[in-house]
Amino acid sequence: MSQSSARNRLLLPYRVHYAPPAWREVGRMSAEAFEALQDTLARLAERSRNQDSVAGPARYQVEGHGLELLYERDPRASTLTLLAVTRVG
Repeated sequence: MSQSSARNRLLLPYRVHYAPPAWREVGRMSAEAFEALQDTLARLAERSRNQDSVAGPARYQVEGHGLELLYERDPRASTLTLLAVTRVG
């Protein structure tokens, strides 16, 4: 990768995609839970910027809202995909 393409990759916004199972659960959320979800996804995407390799699915608990996220990240494509949202507790 050339230096200019590496620099451009760092400037690209991180995209968040919602898989159909995740969208179904999002439709059932309160506005407060959805805002917490969006904030969490933004933090996870920001953290992913520092990682260069694609990883398998990962889980993350959204504290205070009883949600567990299953997501995948692809730093090369600047994409985080929310695969599923599960209510816990």
